[in-house]
Amino acid sequence: MINDIEQAEKMKTLSEARKNVGDLQKEKSRIEKDLLRPLPMVPYALIEHYGECGKKVCHCHQGQLHGPYWYLSQHRDGKTRNIYVPKDKVARIKELADRYKKYESKLTQLRAIQMEIMELLKQIEKSAYVPPSKMNLKKPAEKKWKKGKESA
Repeated sequence: MINDIEQAEKMKTLSEARKNVGDLQKEKSRIEKDLLRPLPMVPYALIEHYGECGKKVCHCHQGQLHGPYWYLSQHRDGKTRNIYVPKDKVARIKELADRYKKYESKLTQLRAIQMEIMELLKQIEKSAYVPPSKMNLKKPAEKKWKKGKESA
């Protein structure tokens, strides 16, 4: 009777794991479809910069900084690259940079879902595992080796 209860609980857990894998695969598929048809984007962050000039009597030295100046910024291979963006192009570039940020976010979601699926599949594997002790296996008879030549 205890084995029946354990088996029923095991099957319920297994069924839930399978359902969760199916749900995650649907979500994964939806995200992948979005990623397969990206709109134009730029792989940079749009940053706003305010700064001081070199004139000693300028208002920027009293706290009213010059700007905003807009830059596309990208950090790769330990280096930061900034590209100046003229004011008339900021709105369009912001849209393209935001798309890239959303694209990267979806890639992160996809990785997380894949990790969840792998964990659930490991649980399913464990639930299907039958230890050798439960298989009623017999120990093999010990062979008596003849003394003499050893095979290589």
